[in-house]
Parts: sequence; C-alpha cells; structure tokens
Amino acid sequence: MVTPLQFKEERVLDKALIPIMDKVKVVANEEFEALFPKFQPSRVTITTNDGKSHSTRVDVPKGDPRDPMTEDEIAVKFTALGGDVIGKDQCKKLQKLHHEHRDRREA
Repeated sequence: MVTPLQFKEERVLDKALIPIMDKVKVVANEEFEALFPKFQPSRVTITTNDGKSHSTRVDVPKGDPRDPMTEDEIAVKFTALGGDVIGKDQCKKLQKLHHEHRDRREA
C-alpha cells in the first residue's frame, strides 16, 4: 500500500532507490482516458533485465466502493496519515474506540 511514508524526503533522496526511480515511466493511455469516469484504470508493466514483461491492470482504485479497503488496510492507512500528527499510540486508541462503537451499533 502506498502511504505518505513513501514520499518522505529521506526516502525520495535515498541513494539506493534513485536508480530504481530512474527506471519508472508514466505514460498516458487514450483507451484508459476514454473509460473515465466510469472506471479509473491503470496498468503496471515490469520489464526484467532479460526482456520479459509482466503486466497487471486494475479498473478501479483500491478504496473505491467497488474495491473497498479491508479493516487492516484502513488501519495501516489511518496510522500512516495520522501517526506523525497525533502519534501512533493515539491512532491505535482511536481505532479501538471506533471498533467498540461500531460493534455496539451492530449489536
């Protein structure tokens, strides 16, 4: 899962990652653009050093109502977004309170 942690300055400037980042290309796709807004497709293709290509495509982003996030994915994202703001311990407490409230409502 991509979170803001992947975009922190020390990560973006990590000398071990720069050669990998230099290999990434983002290319617009007219076929995909034509499917918007019903779908928001994307495709990732990885080409290995021996020339083999491996691709996968998704038509809706994770978190869309058609592909909802799991409780665990939501917890990871919540902590990634809120951890530096309110602290990881406070994030865990809020998640626990949310689950307790949800469980009471569902009972």
